[in-house]
Amino acid sequence: MPMYYFHLRDHKTLSDVDGTEFVDASEARSHAIGVARELISNRNGMLGHDWSRWRMSINDDGGNELFSFRMVDFTADSSAK
Repeated sequence: MPMYYFHLRDHKTLSDVDGTEFVDASEARSHAIGVARELISNRNGMLGHDWSRWRMSINDDGGNELFSFRMVDFTADSSAK
């Protein structure tokens, strides 16, 4: 199965160096959205960060960015799915 890497960026970058295997990019995107919702759901900021200003980018095992989004797009009160 292909590997996908989930990087978080704001004024610094938190790089995913391990990656996660998924069947395809669609499955990786669904996972990324779930992670974004989990990180941003805590108003005080999970892991000590205010994730609303961050972006998540998903790369394949070749380093190509497949898609990215603003974390704030997946707050509990947003309509993004």
